[in-house]
Amino acid sequence: MLSVATAECFTHGKIGVILHKMAMGYEDVKGHPYYPIFNKNIYVIASMFLPQKDVIESILNIKLPPSDYTYRYAKVYNEKKDIEVAYLMAKGLKNKLRCNIAIGTTAGIGRGGICILTDNRRYLFTTDIYGDILTGKNLVERSENGVSKTLNKLVEILSNEYSIRLL
Repeated sequence: MLSVATAECFTHGKIGVILHKMAMGYEDVKGHPYYPIFNKNIYVIASMFLPQKDVIESILNIKLPPSDYTYRYAKVYNEKKDIEVAYLMAKGLKNKLRCNIAIGTTAGIGRGGICILTDNRRYLFTTDIYGDILTGKNLVERSENGVSKTLNKLVEILSNEYSIRLL
């Protein structure tokens, strides 16, 4: 079994919750196509929703770049920095919790940044949806796409890197 931890912003902790529910066998996720692979092969050791820069730095013991924009209490970056920050979040989780797989997500303006960090590799990608936290444009759509893309990528990683496949 592989340990998984998430530090999420624009996906609101949904990735970690979905993975935990599948790993634990909750009834409401048993029909999900990825249920068999996640139920038998992973366990979630932490799932966090972390929108605030200073809290992320404190909990994960990392230093994030200065925000590109000020918006209420959340950190807001451009897409390029979102990818960097997602990596820093995943790396902080991996270093602190010693999990097999760490996932970091963050999105300000652009398609956001997602990082899946395994024991062997770093996977960086974005959603397919442009969003803008300052205007509220496409936030729900971007979040949903981020959750979906991350779960799909995690299945691919489990198959390619750990030889775990759907039956």
